[in-house]
This record gives sequence, structure tokens and C-alpha cells, in this order.
Amino acid sequence: MTKATFVFISCVLLSLPLVLSAGQISIETQLLICTPFILILGIPHGAIDNTLYLRNNTISNTAFISSYLVLIAANIAIWIFLPALAYLIFLLLSAYHFGQSQFSHHFSKTSIAEQALFLFWGGSLLTGFVYFNHAEISSIINNNIEFSVFRNIHGLDLTLYLLVALSTLTLFLLGVLFVRKLIKLEAILMEILVLLLVMASFYLMPLLIGFSLYFIILHSFKVLREEYNFLKKEEITSSLFDFTKLIAPFTILSIFGILFLYGLIYFDFLGLSYGYGLLVIISSITLPHVFVMNRFYNLLSRKNLVETMS
Repeated sequence: MTKATFVFISCVLLSLPLVLSAGQISIETQLLICTPFILILGIPHGAIDNTLYLRNNTISNTAFISSYLVLIAANIAIWIFLPALAYLIFLLLSAYHFGQSQFSHHFSKTSIAEQALFLFWGGSLLTGFVYFNHAEISSIINNNIEFSVFRNIHGLDLTLYLLVALSTLTLFLLGVLFVRKLIKLEAILMEILVLLLVMASFYLMPLLIGFSLYFIILHSFKVLREEYNFLKKEEITSSLFDFTKLIAPFTILSIFGILFLYGLIYFDFLGLSYGYGLLVIISSITLPHVFVMNRFYNLLSRKNLVETMS
């Protein structure tokens, strides 16, 4: 069992009595509890996308940031005109990204079967999240007009069918990769255990609290550790203090950007709920981030392969 898995289990067990004793926690209260943790502990793993992308790349920092902002603006435009499409794009990209980061340390190169595994594993996680929190999600959709366009996407029967199908495909691909000797049985059993633990937390915990525990502990911290180790090997940073200074500027900028958005909503300059506004911003940041991380993991795989062969 990894340290991250142990910390995740500990946090769930420690939080569960508090959650159960509190009774039903409103989505507004969950946002109030989870948003600071997502901003301070979740956002930093994407705060050095420019540093990662510019490694072994001839593009300038200005050109990268400009392209990054264009993708964010384009995604916001899709949210304005085609919100259902923007939401589906966000779900697909997030599923692939979660799966890729979960299995990044298992493979020295990425084949089509492994890319499919990333998508199916992440898809299983997200459909499990929706299925086990369906009552809360339905309440949000019914009580907030901007979420109503997602009603057909989150039908209970459809979500259950997708959960079963994606989980089955995940197990099948793990079996295929085991037969091809690309992943060990112990690793497969551990990944299945992790997925089951995450599903259990989604079932036991309120909507945003359960997801925040997964996102921060099992995803963000893992990615941050990989980024730190990579940059240390590349001699771009030499200590945790240097790494913290590296991620600080864009982390702070992102936090102030989201707080500014919340201010616009609070003073009625934007007719959105806080949850919907946060969803749009996070999905818009996720779009370029996923492409950066895909390149990062490909670069990481190539370097690991060279080190293995040398």
C-alpha cells in the first residue's frame, strides 16, 4: 500500500464521523469547506504547466502562455453557447487525465491499449462518482437552472450501465496488459483496491467532500511528487523550497482569479451559482492542462525508458 493510499483511507475514516454527525450538508456548505483545499492543495499541480511544457521544446514562454489563454477562452465560449458539449468534453478529458496520472508509474511507453485503460479507469471513477451521489446531483440540477442542461447526461440507469461497462473494460484491459507482461498482478490488485476505496468514499461521503479527498490526496499530490522528482533530475529545482517558489506565482494568480469570479457572482455581475462558475473555470483550466500533462508523461516515459536501457 502506498503512502498516498494510506493517507486517503485515514482522511476518509477521520472525516466520516464528523460528516455523519453533521447530518445532511448543503452543497453551499460543502463548497465553503472544499474550495479552500482545492485552491491551496489542488491547483498547484497545474501551476507549472509552462515549465513542464517548455522542457525540451523550442516554443517561448510568451507563446505558450498566449496559447494556454486562447484555449481557456475557447472553452469558456463553448460553455456559453454549447454548455452540454463543454461538459462532455470536460468529463472525457478529466477521465483520461485521472487514469493517465494513476497509471503513469506502471508503463515505460504508452500504447493504444494503455491509453484506453486511462480513459476507462478514469471513466469508471467519474461514473461511480455520479452514480453514488445521484441524489445530490439531481438536487443541484433541479434547483439551479444553469445545470438543467445536464439532466439527460446523468440519468440514473444510463450512469449505472456506463459504470458497469467501463469497469468491465478496465478489468479486461488490465488482464490484457498482464498477459502481455506490461503490468504485474500485484499492481493490478492494488489499482483495483484503490478504485474500490475511492468508490466507497464517494458512497459514504457527501458529493464535494468525497471528490475533494480523491482529487487532492490521490491525484494532485501524486502529480506534484512526479513533477518535483522530474524537475529535480533535470536540475531545474534542487529542494522543496525551490519547487514551492516555482509553483507559487501561478497558484496565487489562479486563486485570485477564482476569488475575483466569486466576487463578480456575489455582487450580481454574473448571474451564475458559485458551483457552476467554479465548474466552468476548472474545466477551462483543465483543457490545456491535460495536453501539457500528456506531453509531460510522454517525456517522462521516454526518459525512464532511456534510463532503463542504459
